[in-house]
Amino acid sequence: MTGKSKVTFIEPPPITDRVPERLAGCTYEIHHFPDLAQLGLLSLLKREGYEVNLIDAVLEEIPREDFFKIIAEDDSDYYVIHSCILAKPTDLMTIARIYEVRPKSRVFFHGPEPTRVPWEYLDDERTVVFRGEPEDNMLEFLEKGTAPGTSFKKKYEIESLPPTGRQVNLDKLPVPDRLFGPLGKYKDRFFNPKFKGRPYTAMMASRGCAHRCLFCVPNSLSFARELECIKYFGKKPKVAKVSAARVIEEFRAVAAQGFKSMMVIDDQFLWDKPRSLEICAGVAPLKLEWGILSRADYLLDEEVIKALKDSGCTTIDIGVESLCQKTLDFVRKDITVDQVDRSLSLLKKYGIDAKLNMIIGACPAETEADIQDGLEKLKEMDVENVMFSIATPFKGTEFYKLCEDEGYLIDESDSLDPLNKAMISYPNLPAEKLEKLEKKAYRDFYLRPEKIWKRIKNIKNLKDLVRDIGIALKIFT
Repeated sequence: MTGKSKVTFIEPPPITDRVPERLAGCTYEIHHFPDLAQLGLLSLLKREGYEVNLIDAVLEEIPREDFFKIIAEDDSDYYVIHSCILAKPTDLMTIARIYEVRPKSRVFFHGPEPTRVPWEYLDDERTVVFRGEPEDNMLEFLEKGTAPGTSFKKKYEIESLPPTGRQVNLDKLPVPDRLFGPLGKYKDRFFNPKFKGRPYTAMMASRGCAHRCLFCVPNSLSFARELECIKYFGKKPKVAKVSAARVIEEFRAVAAQGFKSMMVIDDQFLWDKPRSLEICAGVAPLKLEWGILSRADYLLDEEVIKALKDSGCTTIDIGVESLCQKTLDFVRKDITVDQVDRSLSLLKKYGIDAKLNMIIGACPAETEADIQDGLEKLKEMDVENVMFSIATPFKGTEFYKLCEDEGYLIDESDSLDPLNKAMISYPNLPAEKLEKLEKKAYRDFYLRPEKIWKRIKNIKNLKDLVRDIGIALKIFT
């Protein structure tokens, strides 16, 4: 095989009216953004001399039948799909249709769900699943026709070649080409309501998490590598961090391409103080508006918080999960409610907005009174944005096994929806109650007169008003 092979990365049109968020891997989209798991891989193959293409049917609003007409007229040797559990029905249907119109082409899958259950994607011998981190293995497969960490069908049997155990060297990966193909055309469409500046983009500066939360579902790239490592080596992989110099290089590339805001979507960004300070010092001159995800216990160092603010960081998503200490202890969050309070006070001092992620029903011993008490504490905190979700046992997590073993699991399907649907039921908090409590939390937090008035005062133009109404409709319906 040679570098002349043509590889097209695709995001097929969904088979329902809801679009799976493939990079987060655990929810549905409110806004569509290019999938970094695909874009990074595309940029790597492009650098290595392969002819690459991108067809994002969601971004380009391509109807299903038109999408397959485009594929039929295409001449690619390989089609690459990044799949997660919510996208699986769409992707499995897409395989069959591709082989109908392109019988000599092959389909490559990567992502957490193909890693977890590769056999569900392998009805055809032309399909290959790249488990865990795909970069090194896909390059080797394109060069040699085989590679470790792959699964495929051979003579009616599924074969899975074991991984090497080596981590991908993230510093050697190219900066993703965020203006590739159709992306440049639609750049001005990308925005995130947490930022004033647009166009918006996202970035990853590490993979994996060093902590032990019971329910944890990291982003798709991290989840895939975690599932693979646990299966073959019996433990979570070590966190892989991009060097500070390489992170700064990507920030500069993002600014040079005209993006005004960016979210670093690592499950945890502030891994160590020297690296964090070096990154902040390097990106400060760019005047880029940016944000991160963090645990509360990493937000207690005032020098780091000041450096973040001085560098342009305006918002931080914090995985708080609960303001009930017994719940935090049960899910092995390894933080205290006091640490949450202190981190929020420090962020407020430096004018960095905090968005809290909260889980309803994370602990079987949690009561309705505990949840209501946590909501009252939230109202007392000076935070603008909170996301509530129902505790959801994702397959492959310890929480799933616990719920299965204890009889809490009432829905074993892949039809997950943490923002609307309970998959579990506790003796003291049945599924219907969990769903009602989650919706009530949204109403009670956001529909307070002072919150509505503050939101109205922040509306600068008609575009902001339309945007806010659209977001509210998606959240509350």
